[in-house]
Amino acid sequence: MIIPIESSPPPGWDPGGTDLLLDAFPAGRLSEIVGPWSSGATSLLLALIARTTASGHHAALVDGADAFDPASAMAAGVDLSRLLWVKCGGRLRRAFSAADLLVRCPGFALVALDLGDASLVRREPIPPALCLRLKIAAEQSETVLVLRAPHRLAGSAAWLAVSARRLESHWIGRRFAGITSEIVVLRSRNPHGRATPWVIRWQL
Repeated sequence: MIIPIESSPPPGWDPGGTDLLLDAFPAGRLSEIVGPWSSGATSLLLALIARTTASGHHAALVDGADAFDPASAMAAGVDLSRLLWVKCGGRLRRAFSAADLLVRCPGFALVALDLGDASLVRREPIPPALCLRLKIAAEQSETVLVLRAPHRLAGSAAWLAVSARRLESHWIGRRFAGITSEIVVLRSRNPHGRATPWVIRWQL
């Protein structure tokens, strides 16, 4: 069953829909959000960060391609005073090292590694050992660790993997107003993990 959810900033506060999706990302595990640009994957990541910071916790974003937009994050409900933004300048291994270090540091409820730029992950192969190291680091913490990428990178190291794809774009006249995206669970080690997709309308 597909559940339609209309979400305007800050997203993620519909207890019957989006919150159920955000609750699927467990602490102490590596999760993965995959999808190309404009698929809704980045919006889902921002929803996770927004809910974390709005609840009074701290989050860290490791920005592989320096693509993070603070203004968009604020519009999505992110409390920037509770967010550590680490810019990596396209250095892939530095991004993995930063995420590994941060997830081992106490004080962060969420650590996100954003490798959503497809050119970034095409530049050099990603050894499976890097994702395995993140998996181990997450298991030794109480932190939600999320890898955002254009396609699957973590493989079996991911406890949860979800994909996003754009279903349609929304316009008001000539102004882009948002998208509707479908979120599908690709992998879940939770025996009660949801098998049906979510459909979420992200509004600007």
